[in-house]
Amino acid sequence: MAIDFDKWNEQFGGEEAVKALHDAEQNSGGDFTELPDGEYLCKLEKLELGESKKGQPMIKGMFRITEGEHKKQCLFYNQVFCRNAAGSAFSIKKGLDFLRSLQIFDDAEVDFDGDYAKFNDLLLDMAEEAESAGLKFGIFKCKDGEYTRLEVVEWYD
Repeated sequence: MAIDFDKWNEQFGGEEAVKALHDAEQNSGGDFTELPDGEYLCKLEKLELGESKKGQPMIKGMFRITEGEHKKQCLFYNQVFCRNAAGSAFSIKKGLDFLRSLQIFDDAEVDFDGDYAKFNDLLLDMAEEAESAGLKFGIFKCKDGEYTRLEVVEWYD
């Protein structure tokens, strides 16, 4: 199969591509710099149920760093939240463990009864409670293979 380079040149190349590349080189880092592994003091800004690229339910959280060199940057928590093809619910357990580690609600309140709409309401309530209480979290971020892993290590009122 032959590649149509002319089509690519027309759609993606030319002077506009060279200018965009120059701008990217001049502004290296910018919004796309990977945060280094380490601990960050954060506030929880978003927590909701979304959809993965494969259409699976996914917990999506966004933590905003509140101090230090990386202040105002974000850490993102994403966890598929469904049984896998073999029927294992390990990803559900993993998501619940993380949510419980936030200690926003008692562990017994952070549960999943099979109703995703109800679970999404729980996530939204957790985010609202964290914001209204002014909670901050010490979040440890590390690159684990190709994935970023977040772990709650401290809590602040």
